[in-house]
Amino acid sequence: MTRRTTDLGLLALAFALCGCGTGCGGAAETGGGSDTPNAVADEDRPASCPSQAPAPDPLPGIRPEHRTLAYWLEQVRRYGDPDAVLMTPEQIAAHDRALRLGDDPVGPTPLGGELDGAGVNGEIDERLAYLREKLESGAYLDEDGERVATDWLARPSVDLAPDLRVATAHVPLRCGPRVEGLYTPALDHDFDRNACSTVRAQEPLELLARWPNGMWLARSRYTVGWIAGDAPLSPPVPADRRAALLEGPRLQVVDAQELAGADLPANTFLPLVGDQVVVATGDGFRDAPKPDGIPTARPLTRRAVLESAFALEGQPYGWGGREGQRDCSRFLLDVFAGFGLSLPRHSSRQAMAGTFVIETGEATRREKAMLLETANEAGIVLLHFPGHIAMYLGEDAEGEPMAIHAFSEYLTPCDETGPDGEPLETANRVDRITVSDLNLGEKSSRTDFLSRITHVTVLGTAPGAALRGAATMRPAAPVSRPADDATCEDTLDAAVFRSPWRPNTEQPLRVIVTATQDPGPVELAIFDPEGRRVDVPVHELGGPPFTYWAEVPEPAQGRWTAVLGDGPRHVACEHFGVARGKPRADGRAANAPAWDPTWAWERDTENLYSAFVEQLFREPEGEDVTWPNLQVLVNDRERNLLFDHRSQDEEAALDLEPDCADLPYFLRAYFAWKLKLPFAWRQCSRGRGEGRPPQCPASPKTNLDPVDAVSDVGAFEALIREVSRNVHSSTQRTVPRTDDSDVYPVPITRRALRPGTVYADPYGHILVVAGWQPQTLDGYGVLLAADAQPDGTVGRRRFWRGSFLFTPETEDSGPGFKAWRPAVYDRRERRMTLVDNASLAESRVYTPFSMQQYEGSADDFYDSVEALINPRPLEPASVQRSLVDALEESVVRRVVSVDNGEQWVRDHGGQTMAMPEGSAIFQTSGPWEDFATPSRDLRLLISLDAVVDFADAVRRAPERFGLDATEVDATLAELRQVLDRELESRKFTYTRSDGSAQELTLKQVVDRMEAFEMAYNPNDCVEVRWGAPEGSDELRTCRRHAPRGQRAQMQSAYRPWFSTRHRPPR
Repeated sequence: MTRRTTDLGLLALAFALCGCGTGCGGAAETGGGSDTPNAVADEDRPASCPSQAPAPDPLPGIRPEHRTLAYWLEQVRRYGDPDAVLMTPEQIAAHDRALRLGDDPVGPTPLGGELDGAGVNGEIDERLAYLREKLESGAYLDEDGERVATDWLARPSVDLAPDLRVATAHVPLRCGPRVEGLYTPALDHDFDRNACSTVRAQEPLELLARWPNGMWLARSRYTVGWIAGDAPLSPPVPADRRAALLEGPRLQVVDAQELAGADLPANTFLPLVGDQVVVATGDGFRDAPKPDGIPTARPLTRRAVLESAFALEGQPYGWGGREGQRDCSRFLLDVFAGFGLSLPRHSSRQAMAGTFVIETGEATRREKAMLLETANEAGIVLLHFPGHIAMYLGEDAEGEPMAIHAFSEYLTPCDETGPDGEPLETANRVDRITVSDLNLGEKSSRTDFLSRITHVTVLGTAPGAALRGAATMRPAAPVSRPADDATCEDTLDAAVFRSPWRPNTEQPLRVIVTATQDPGPVELAIFDPEGRRVDVPVHELGGPPFTYWAEVPEPAQGRWTAVLGDGPRHVACEHFGVARGKPRADGRAANAPAWDPTWAWERDTENLYSAFVEQLFREPEGEDVTWPNLQVLVNDRERNLLFDHRSQDEEAALDLEPDCADLPYFLRAYFAWKLKLPFAWRQCSRGRGEGRPPQCPASPKTNLDPVDAVSDVGAFEALIREVSRNVHSSTQRTVPRTDDSDVYPVPITRRALRPGTVYADPYGHILVVAGWQPQTLDGYGVLLAADAQPDGTVGRRRFWRGSFLFTPETEDSGPGFKAWRPAVYDRRERRMTLVDNASLAESRVYTPFSMQQYEGSADDFYDSVEALINPRPLEPASVQRSLVDALEESVVRRVVSVDNGEQWVRDHGGQTMAMPEGSAIFQTSGPWEDFATPSRDLRLLISLDAVVDFADAVRRAPERFGLDATEVDATLAELRQVLDRELESRKFTYTRSDGSAQELTLKQVVDRMEAFEMAYNPNDCVEVRWGAPEGSDELRTCRRHAPRGQRAQMQSAYRPWFSTRHRPPR
């Protein structure tokens, strides 16, 4: 139960939880109903501005077709198939179970179980204290406007003894032990503050105690309150009826009728047992043939929900469910009850009861409108602001967002003022379930409905990439260990892996589950041989693919079970054994293959490879890190999902220090070796430009080739040394359409650009996609990639023009995102083949081959990738800051590179470093390749252009940023201010020639752009390499310069490449 307190502010909240809270659509903080913010009496108001008036019919902005089911069934097609299943009955059951979890569950209270007497007594005490405060202050009066004595609020001593009954007609549930109503001084009798809820006909409730005044203290699924002593109830529910009445399926009887001696109002829900229903009467329970109705055990679809909602359109609004009518939360409760989905009673609780919830925070009105549209693609959307909740319908044909809801009123400001000049408003009484736009209340003291939204709640599928970073998922319902004879299996799309390869008691056990599709709310549960759940932390990696992993430090011997699921829904399940000790290492024959494949590259292993890469480079958001080499990462057990997977302490024997070209091969080979997967590579030419791209042989080298090693680890080391000798940066820049390549181009989709995907730029740099950080509500998403440097250091960088260079030209090379060409092993023939492009283009197993990246301009390429990174339109200032963030990361990384060059000069006694000729300055071997920065500086200059020219990009395509033409000029002026502030505030330090520290701002880097066209030569002092102006105090400590011949060549021959930002082909 909720922790109790005597603070009256929280008591008010506890009281509000009894019903919908306030007049739905009305003032959340002022009590709703007709309590307008300016309580000027009607006699003091102009006739044109009454305190209340009937709302126009139709409402402003509403046409007759807006109120029809047919119209919205057509409109919702833009969000998906109206008949697509958003939630299965199994998912609904898990959802209900999850909402009942925790000390303060969101969902309805289960009846028939053990009563929390202390919690109920505490709630009663709070309720009575709250009512006493309201009565003594005069905030609540009787129906005639008179003060009410408080003696009836005396707290008697009663014993709570739950007695399960069923209401045979609508039963008002009072907030206090008083049959009569309570009202605010406005005396609007439509808003009885003593009406907490209504127990509907045929709904169960528990009688807890007889109150001294003859009323019953009672509890429904939604709240505690008092009912009349002569309320129409059934006798106590017999034991053999309890299960059907409390937990069984229901039949929604749509039409009012008499059945088995009971009068059933329209939309009554009856327990369904086979072909019969159970009907409660005043003298007992009767079985009756199933009448016409809708079984609640059915899938949740857009069509079905809209049919249920529009069946109630036009019906009256009733505060607290008065006389069987519906307020905002009861309307939604009834709609979703038709699917067996039990929502809580109060609007604020319903806002927390979704598959996922988004808190809108400080989002602007325009941002909220765009958010609603994106959320509507995931399911049924509920819109909440304090005191009200509505069902979002979507945009109408003219693009106006609309909702269907039960609400009482909205405010409109008057042109006139009150006697003292105060602004006046009219409460326009709607008092029905109907369709409205979200502009109601515009310019009033409460503002319009759209601006007031605080929570966007979705019932349906997982949030998807566009919302994942902004959404809070509901908790999963606990899963149980399946019985030994029950189905427990995984699939290629939802697979369970264990590490080490043969689990044993001497090594920690790691369980990893990967899923191609987002499984929604799930938990990974691990059960030991005794069937007990093992409580260990579960780690989640982003997606796609989606990964969940946990580690058991000291597993016991025996049969274990791992389940990924949500209540009864099992996404993946596996039983597996844990052996007593480590497996022995197999011996190796002389000149045997590096390893014999035992597994195949399929969806499950490709998903695991993505998880392996993502976890290896995983860092907290915003962290810009580098590591000395790859070996440091694989030695880290927390990072390396396959640490000691072969049970040979293999990491201790390895020394993996790849450069940028080696890195993707080392990662893929390491993973393939660990899992005994096929691995292949080619020894390709470098290409020479002018239509002579890199060429590769048709037959690859593979792990089947013999190696001279005496151990499994030694065999891998021998293979990786051969790979390093064979591959270079051109190996993965092969032209797109060739089949003779190790990698192939993929479509620009979120699923294709998964961790582990290779990126080759046109000029020789190679990166590996390392992860995605999803777009948040008020921030931007990030695509991260890992790369290695010639000195072996490994780091991460974010996607943007400055770090992912691209051209759609493919005559000389094939840049862009590429997937590994699957290697297929034929065990019988002991032969390895690689899948060709034609087969990949049609494959349902592998990422498809695609030429999409090369079908437009470079701008089209970057726009397409940016649309994946930030699926929702971004606020331009946020994008500007993100570009400055990326520039800052590039500059900080350059500090390290320049310092490395300085160290080389010191280590070699000031020796002059030879500079290659022509385009070889960008790609060669030796010290220049390791310590000069021409490629990095060209990327830096492109980065500087992207930062400085971003405002031009906004002007070219304002729609990408959610702007209309009238907003562009003001936005550009704001961007200029943002850019100046950000550049001035970002600072870094480099070490000058005399050892002193020199601080620079990014603004100074921008001002020195021309100097960076000549700043890549390690023979120049560090001050020159950072563009120190001539005659400056900063340059005073410079002690060396590049030879005149080198400087002349840099100026005359090479500088145009940097000034035009166009690197020559090789």
